[in-house]
Amino acid sequence: MTLLPVLLAAAAASAPLSQPATRAEVDTQRAAVVQRFAREKSDCEQRFVVTSCLEAVRQREREALAPLVRRDQELAAEERRQRAQAQQQRVRERQQAAAQEDAQRSARPAPPAAPAAASAPVVRAPTGRSPEDAARAARQAAAKAAAEAAHRREQAQQREQLQ
Repeated sequence: MTLLPVLLAAAAASAPLSQPATRAEVDTQRAAVVQRFAREKSDCEQRFVVTSCLEAVRQREREALAPLVRRDQELAAEERRQRAQAQQQRVRERQQAAAQEDAQRSARPAPPAAPAAASAPVVRAPTGRSPEDAARAARQAAAKAAAEAAHRREQAQQREQLQ
């Protein structure tokens, strides 16, 4: 008479569970399994041979929980992969935006100086730089910006290869 619930529970534990699609479903199924085996454990406490009954129940519980644990781990791994892909996409977008900005900055000439107010006297500070010096400085700045952009792209490619 008391053997019937144990046999029914054992049959239910050995029945394959449907593959849960979300972590919430895994958690729900896990809670049901734990609750079912808690009842079985309390039934074992009513028997004379408690230890062997509890060991058998624990073994069946581990076997019933194993596919749920595996599925939970698979779902967690998939979530990590999706987050990594999203992060890589954000990095690529930032790199493209930086490269476009660098290209636009180097292609666009320096803006002309703002006209002074009519009432303000024109004061020119002696720069000591010739137009050739200014052009050389502009070329150096553009080359430095291009080198930095290339360095960022190279670092991003290395990060992608590591992942």
